[in-house]
Formats: sequence, C-alpha cells, structure tokens
Amino acid sequence: MSVEPNAEWYETTHHELGHIYYYLSYTNPDVPPLLRQGANRAYHEAVGSLMGLAASQKPFLAGLGLIDKNTKTDDTQALLKEALSYVTFIPFATGTMTEWEHDFYAQNLPSERLNARWWELVKQYQGIEPPAGPRGEAFLDPATKTHINDDPAQYYDYALSYVILFQLHDHISKNLLQQDPHATNYYGNRQVGQSLQSILRTGAAGDWRKMLKGATGEDLSARAMVEYFQPLMAWLQEQNKGRKYTM
Repeated sequence: MSVEPNAEWYETTHHELGHIYYYLSYTNPDVPPLLRQGANRAYHEAVGSLMGLAASQKPFLAGLGLIDKNTKTDDTQALLKEALSYVTFIPFATGTMTEWEHDFYAQNLPSERLNARWWELVKQYQGIEPPAGPRGEAFLDPATKTHINDDPAQYYDYALSYVILFQLHDHISKNLLQQDPHATNYYGNRQVGQSLQSILRTGAAGDWRKMLKGATGEDLSARAMVEYFQPLMAWLQEQNKGRKYTM
C-alpha cells in the first residue's frame, strides 16, 4: 500500500491485515476452494474493521510503547471521531449509495438524471447540500466512489459489517477479556485468537447467522453498537438541548 505515517493509515493498515489473516485462516484443506471467502461479504470488512478498532485503543497502544500509559485523552472526542467513521457511514452506505445503485442498475436511471438523483439522495439520507450550489450533469459525483463501477452493493456490505464489528468487539471485550469495550487490549490473548479463528477458519462453509450466534450468543443486532456510543449520545443530547433542526 501507499501509506502515510498518520492515524488514518495506521487504522487502515491494521484493517487490511485483518483481511490477510482471514485469507490465511480459510485457506486450508477443510474448506473447498469455492468456499474460501468470507462467511458473507460483510464478514471480511467486519474482521478488518475489528482489527483497526482494536489496534487504535489506548491500552493496546500503550502496551506496544506507542504512547505513554499515562497519556491523557479526551474520551468524548475519541468517541465522536469513531462515530463519524462508523455511525454516519451507515445512512450514506445503505441509503445514498445503495438507493442510487438500485435506481441506476434496476430502474434504468436516465443519463440526464444521474447526478441530480445522487444529490437528492444525499440530502434525503445525509442532510447534506452540494458544497458549491447545484451540481449539474456535467459531473458524475457517484463515480468518485470506485465501488459504483467495480463492485456494486459493496457499500451495503460495509454498513452491515459495522454492526457485526461491534457485536464481535463487545463479546471479546466483555466476555473474554472482562475489559471496557472503549479500552481493550487483545494482544497476546489466546482465547481471543481462538474465538476469532472459530469464525475465520470455516470461510463460507457455514451459515453466517449461525456463526455469529455461536460466537457472540446473539443474532444480528445493533445493540452492541448503540451501547458503545451511548456515552457520546448522552453528551450530544446535552450539547444540543433546545436546538431545532430542519431538513
């Protein structure tokens, strides 16, 4: 990868490393070659993002000597940064991207409406207006996301992966490590590794729903994600008390 020495690329390199370990895990004689892939398309992204999240938490960073263990951090701002990466991505992915792809591929969206329809959806799902006024059909802003061209529906998978990510992280933090989900250190814990291997090793040879239930004890649910960001929600509600919003 062409990376830069900053926090964003630090998270990304660990995310990509998560993909690599998934590949290594299911490339084994017990998995037929055609099933050597993620349990579903969202699982690969969930595992990658899980590694990125875990590698960015303070106890892990301190354990590797990357920061001083006594470093003072603003936990609310850290949560806000994570929410801007994970939570706000969901209406973009499942709303703007997915609806535009549906209209383009399934509804034969006219060529003179490609960009107009995009910005209608951006406003509907994200509450965002074009940065410099109306964007005409001389532009094709959806195509700035490469998956529009080369991997349709991938952004829906990304959104689903974030739900799975927080379920896995919640289970590992609370049940295996007995640690605060906001301050964990997976490093060197064999039980964590074995738990993840139980999911990764089988590739797509099993039902992803059963894998999730077997690993975490619950069906697909946003519960863990909501709980993770609850301290931020309380803070935001206090900060925005009395404000009125219009769309």
